[in-house]
Amino acid sequence: MKEEKDGLTLDFASIIASSVHDMKNSLTLLLDSLDEAVQTPQIADSPVQEKLQQAQHEGKRLNRNLIQLLALYRLERAQLFVNIGENSVSELLEDVAAENEPLLAARRLQLQIDCSDELIGFFDRELVAGVLNTVINNSYRYARSQIRLCGEERAGQLCIRVEDDGPGYPQKMLHGGGQSPAAIDFHTGSTGLGLYFAAQVAHLHRNGERHGYTETDNQGPAGGGRFSICLP
Repeated sequence: MKEEKDGLTLDFASIIASSVHDMKNSLTLLLDSLDEAVQTPQIADSPVQEKLQQAQHEGKRLNRNLIQLLALYRLERAQLFVNIGENSVSELLEDVAAENEPLLAARRLQLQIDCSDELIGFFDRELVAGVLNTVINNSYRYARSQIRLCGEERAGQLCIRVEDDGPGYPQKMLHGGGQSPAAIDFHTGSTGLGLYFAAQVAHLHRNGERHGYTETDNQGPAGGGRFSICLP
C-alpha cells in the first residue's frame, strides 16, 4: 500500500519490512545475551534458568515470525529464491534436533528421529530447516511428552514430518492433499502465519509440473498433531 504525503510517495510495505529487519537485528543481540545467561554455571538447574529458557523460547518464536514476514515480503516481490541442493535428510533432522534440544529439555520433552541415514533429498536446506524449527516451536507449546521428526520417501516424493502427542490441530488449521492452509487471520490470536509460510516454501520447490505441498492432520502419537512437508 502506497500513500502520497507532501509530494512524497510512501511505500508502507517497504517501511514495515525495513522496521522488521531492524527489530530482528535487535532481537538477535538479545537472544545472544540470553544464550550466555542460560549457560552461566551459577544458575544451572535453578528456577532462574528455567525462566531464561522460557524467554529464549518466546524470543526465538518472535525471531522466526520476523524472518517469515521478511521472506513473504520478498516472495510477493519475486525476490525470494530457492537454493536447491542435494542434502542428507537425517543430517538435517539431527541438526534441527540439536538446535532445539536445550529448549525441549527444559520441559522434559523427548525428541525422537525416525529417518534412514541413506535418505537424500533435493531442497533449500535453510528454508526447510526454518519451517521445521517453526513447527517444533509450536509443538513445544502443546506436546505432553514427546516430539518426533520423521523422514521418508513416499510416492516418489520426500516427506518430512513433525509429530507430537499434544491435543492436535484445531479443525480450522487442518489441510491436506495439496490444499492450501486457511488464509491468515490477523484479527485472532493465532494467525496461522507459520503454516502459510511453510506452504509457500513447499510450493517454491518444483520438479517439472510437480510442486511441493504441506499437510496437517491429527495422526500423531496419541492423536496429536502431525505436520508434513512433501517435496518432489
